[in-house]
Amino acid sequence: MEEIEIRFTIKKDLEELPWLYRQYYCGDTKVETNYHNMLKEYNKLIKNQDYKFVSAVYHDTLIGFCSIVVNHDIVEKQKPIIMLWNLRIHPEFRKQGVGKKIISFIEDFGKSINADLVFLTCDLENIGAQSFYKRIGYKKDYTFYKFL
Repeated sequence: MEEIEIRFTIKKDLEELPWLYRQYYCGDTKVETNYHNMLKEYNKLIKNQDYKFVSAVYHDTLIGFCSIVVNHDIVEKQKPIIMLWNLRIHPEFRKQGVGKKIISFIEDFGKSINADLVFLTCDLENIGAQSFYKRIGYKKDYTFYKFL
């Protein structure tokens, strides 16, 4: 699939993001994304170097997406840590290397800023994604969360 472009997200990519996001979401899919608020947040966050968004695009169509947050460690190694959120791949493009290309792009970005760790979470129910992460070298750990 040479025609797939992996890039930092541009505004045009966001048009298809709400649909893509819902394609394998284990939570409440009845909640709709407010597109105008999404654009407003994107416009605000894109100015902050610690927030990045990555798109996989095929013939001008968004087929993959991931959010990145750069966390800065001030205590131990003082190297950035990359946190991944919301990795989504269009159902027709799964198991074709798109997710791996997005993760590789993000890892290359992490290396360019001297990060030494990539961290992500995955829904317990999403066994396919867990297998994918293990296949590409990620180790399983445990996290906790609480809705406020």
